[in-house]
Amino acid sequence: MNNYDRTSVIVGVILVGIVLLQVLEIPARAFQFEPFGTPLTVRVTGTWIVSALLVGLSCAGTETVMRTHPAVRRRTVRYTFPTWILPGLMTAALVLLLPRSPTILYWLVGLVLGGGILAWLMLAHYHTLGLDERPRGMSVIVLRLSAYLLGLVLFTAIYRTRMRSLVTATAATLVAFLISLSVLSNEKLPMKRVFLYAAVIALVLGQTTWAFNYWRADSLTVGVLMMLFFYVLVGVVQEYVRGAIDRQVVVEFMAVAALGIWIVMRYGPR
Repeated sequence: MNNYDRTSVIVGVILVGIVLLQVLEIPARAFQFEPFGTPLTVRVTGTWIVSALLVGLSCAGTETVMRTHPAVRRRTVRYTFPTWILPGLMTAALVLLLPRSPTILYWLVGLVLGGGILAWLMLAHYHTLGLDERPRGMSVIVLRLSAYLLGLVLFTAIYRTRMRSLVTATAATLVAFLISLSVLSNEKLPMKRVFLYAAVIALVLGQTTWAFNYWRADSLTVGVLMMLFFYVLVGVVQEYVRGAIDRQVVVEFMAVAALGIWIVMRYGPR
């Protein structure tokens, strides 16, 4: 069985699980906590349970595909867990967002398109493990773009819930940490430093989410702004680890951030 067959089987099983989620009813359970002296109720629904199972299946399937690469077999690639992140988050996004489709046609299109993107993410990660610079470089660029787009979708979905900052800021911190880890793992860095930089970026995004919760704005506007801040932070860290950081680079990123904020505030939803 080649990688395309493995990937198609894995993605097919995940899509079947998403379809079954529409017909199965799993009872929800509520858990009550009192963090910081205020009550908080967390409802664990069937969607969350199935989402966790399918995300785990996506991660395991991605690892299965990565293990067939010659570089992994020769132990020249020590860590493959960063390749799990984007397929796992993509699976979670499909499980959580597809039920909100306005019609069955949108749901079917989203299911097919999402399955194709999920398979493509797995295969693109496979090519990043090779030594050939051309396919590896193209795969890294496209995966980086996919990471930012996925971050936009998830940041928007998190803010749209309008839940307490304890929940939304924590969720945004976790998403920012995972995506930062996925992007920075392609840099030539020790994994400890990758974890450190990803944690710093995630902490900044979490605090930003906390502040945005006091602003009654459109969820897409906040999602775009958070993705913009995330892009600037990751870009600055990448230039720093490459030894190319200087005043001009910082000014360029600040200019991009200022221009993006102006466009969003000027032409975005009120």
